This record gives sequence, structure tokens and C-alpha cells, in this order.
Amino acid sequence: MVNKQISLNEIYQKLVKIEAALKRLEKVDSYIEDLEFARRTEEAWAEIDAGKYTRYDSAEDFLTTLKGKDAKNN
Repeated sequence: MVNKQISLNEIYQKLVKIEAALKRLEKVDSYIEDLEFARRTEEAWAEIDAGKYTRYDSAEDFLTTLKGKDAKNN
């Protein structure tokens, strides 16, 4: 294996690229959360339209349904 020395500037440039990539990943994670919320919202509205729920006792019940069944246990 050949040892290669790199300059501090090259290391800095690589770190800047890594930081930019991490920021993009954070945005992707946020988009995934938004898509999951939208999917659950559509499911909830489909159940409401199908007559499964005629009314919720509170806004908290509705939000708990949107957040998923695991949210009730937390």
C-alpha cells in the first residue's frame, strides 16, 4: 500500500463535503417523516369517509390516530 500525505486544505475540503452530505441526509429524514405523516393522514381520512369514525371525542384522539397506534402507548 502506498502512503500518501495530504494537506490540511485537502482534509478541510473533504470535511466540508461530508458536512454538506450530512445536511442533505437530515433533509431527507425530514421528508420521510413528512411523507409518513401524510400517509397516515390519508388513511385516517379514508376511515372517516368510510364511516368507521363518526366523530372523535377530542383533537388529541384524532392526532393520536394520525400519529399511529404506538403513540397511544408513549
